[in-house]
Amino acid sequence: MNLIIHRGTHEIGGTCVEIATDGGTRIIIDLGMPLSDPRDKTKKLKNFSLTGKTVPELIGMGILPKVSGLYWGVGDEKPVNAIFLSHPHQDHYGLFPYVRKDIPVYLGEDTDKILRASEVFLGDRFGVHDKKVLLKDRTPPDPVEDIKVTPFLVDHSAYGAMAFLIEADGKRVFYSGDFRGHGRKAKLFEKLIADPPPDIDALLMEGTMMGRQAEDTQTEDELELVIADEARVHEGMKLFICSGQNIDRLVTFYRATKRSNATFVLDLYAVNILQEINDRGTLPVPSPGFKDVKVLFTKHFMKRLLHYKKEDWFTRWRPHEISPAQLQRAGKRCFVMFRDSSVHELKGIIPKDSVMFYSMWSQYTLEPAFEKTLTFLDENKVAFKEVHTSGHAILSDLKRLAGKMKPGIIIPIHTERPEEYRRHFGGKVQCLLDGEAFNI
Repeated sequence: MNLIIHRGTHEIGGTCVEIATDGGTRIIIDLGMPLSDPRDKTKKLKNFSLTGKTVPELIGMGILPKVSGLYWGVGDEKPVNAIFLSHPHQDHYGLFPYVRKDIPVYLGEDTDKILRASEVFLGDRFGVHDKKVLLKDRTPPDPVEDIKVTPFLVDHSAYGAMAFLIEADGKRVFYSGDFRGHGRKAKLFEKLIADPPPDIDALLMEGTMMGRQAEDTQTEDELELVIADEARVHEGMKLFICSGQNIDRLVTFYRATKRSNATFVLDLYAVNILQEINDRGTLPVPSPGFKDVKVLFTKHFMKRLLHYKKEDWFTRWRPHEISPAQLQRAGKRCFVMFRDSSVHELKGIIPKDSVMFYSMWSQYTLEPAFEKTLTFLDENKVAFKEVHTSGHAILSDLKRLAGKMKPGIIIPIHTERPEEYRRHFGGKVQCLLDGEAFNI
């Protein structure tokens, strides 16, 4: 079995892995948008900067990894046999729109639902793929020629995230994808290490948190208590910022709202994401079981739903709508999801002694796009409180996974500190370079 990590050996984001067999079968795992410009790591890479660029231009810029047979509009190259997506985060799927339409795309059912909703609300493109295969936990689809792939649901800040066991040429490779062991789905991690797949030749293991061991990594339950305690300090409205796709965090904020005897106010994006994956009826969407959940309609998301002819995605929430005037009257008893696009609806209704909980990576607050939010906070004299925990595994859980799986070698990926693996995992570590071919 031959392995090439096209991107990810020395950076977080933009992951792309190729696995090929002696018989010529080739699969790709993930094809993410890099977080920074490959030519200048100090510059953040934004989607709009790719507009109008051809595939050869993007390959030349180092944005698209140079993988033969993967992209549309490039010669008569033999296409790769399949591409697998581990989870719906841009740094893993952001370059999928450039994938040839005739290549089968394998992804989880919930990932597919989240991506379709994200295109409507955020304009995130996933592309059109003629052959889409939906995956289920620990149920391998039909083999891709001589490659068998088994998906494993894992605990991560992306709902429905998967790791993959790849079997071919008598070898077994486990790709961890992004995972953690301290989320609301920690039982998935415990299940994996309690009964790991045996005889793993190579473990491709993420290390986002490598070198950040000093950070305070709380569980979602602990974070819930922190939010509830801080909410008691402020008499005004409780605003919060988190990803609409971070289902664990939305549940954490809802549970903190319950502890505060308050009303939970979602926007149209978050409530529809929750509804799309709410097969068991356990997520906090307006319903007889969640009477304390309301929806704030904003012009920004209404326009997007109308544009995509998704009127039913707001009409179904009309009975649970909370208007700005109603929100103003109930403001002190509400947790309200905030986006800079909701400033128009919130203008003039923020009571004194309000607080904003920020629950995303702190570095995002340094980007120019956050200036609008900072202006809102200043104008309304809203306190700012960071409450966050990582979506990635801490060192102790990396060690638990490696210890239970007992791979022949460990290959660092999705990390800026591959050299630190040797200090923690010894001689089993095999550090690669982007684009380096490695035979397993």
